[in-house]
Amino acid sequence: MATYTGAKCKVCQEPFKDGDDIVVCPDCGTPYHRECYKKAGKCINDELHESGGSWSKSAEEGGEGIRCRRCGFNNDKDKLFCESCGTPLHETESEAADRERKKGAYRDGVPNEGRVEYSPFGERTVYDKDSVIDGIKLEDYAGYVKNNPFTFLMSFIRFGKYGGKLSLNLGAFLFPEVYYLYRKMNLLGIISLLVCTVLSVPVMIANFAAGYAGFKIVFPFDVSSDSFVMLSTGCWYVLMSWRVFSGLLANYFYYKKAKNDIGLIRKTADGEKEVKEKLSAKGGVSWMAAICGYCMYVSLVVGSVFFINQMYK
Repeated sequence: MATYTGAKCKVCQEPFKDGDDIVVCPDCGTPYHRECYKKAGKCINDELHESGGSWSKSAEEGGEGIRCRRCGFNNDKDKLFCESCGTPLHETESEAADRERKKGAYRDGVPNEGRVEYSPFGERTVYDKDSVIDGIKLEDYAGYVKNNPFTFLMSFIRFGKYGGKLSLNLGAFLFPEVYYLYRKMNLLGIISLLVCTVLSVPVMIANFAAGYAGFKIVFPFDVSSDSFVMLSTGCWYVLMSWRVFSGLLANYFYYKKAKNDIGLIRKTADGEKEVKEKLSAKGGVSWMAAICGYCMYVSLVVGSVFFINQMYK
């Protein structure tokens, strides 16, 4: 209401007050008292309709409003952001272009009216949804990835256009036992789950024996012996190596799987609608697989520790 308070109704020429029942023209935004608009039967701001402009309080009072560079809405001159679309009103052309570029080409897997900029070794290259990376359109990669597409697309561009296999994936480093299952790389996920389980058992035995888990378990064999300390320490280092391996190569493995899956879908699907449906079903993430995998990992590790403890009694 504060937007119209003080401005005048074009029918009765009375200024609007707080609490007035006001309606606006859906085409130009000119405000009227509801009863005045009913009486006129239409918007009478013919000048705005002919010019295709939008009503603003500043223009009505004789001042100049600020037209939004994005949607064209005529805003009051004291506004910082467009009342229609929220775009900043006082940024320069270069600032606006930089802001749009930083949004990236995709948001939530949907093309964001734009492009993705990649600058290896200082070389600026711009890609859009139709850019082809290793035989696959960027749009298809985004539809397959779904969650957090921008990070993966940057890695995919590097792999497909410039070579290399290494990129950082923090999730795969911290949770290699379940990350591959989370991204539906099931075979690699099962292998990673088993590797992490086998390597974690000696480490957990040492932790339980030392009381690091919150309680202490006395094992019937010498946990402090040189041979077991060497075994548990070696397993810990190998487990850390596997985490580093996964953290650096998981994106590349996912890129290869995405490329193969998309290629197969493109060959077998009938029409773009079916392609998008299959990409969504085949790609994305699986929280259920990740949760089940983690529960299995914890059960196997803890169960193995207690089984070994009982077996040696």
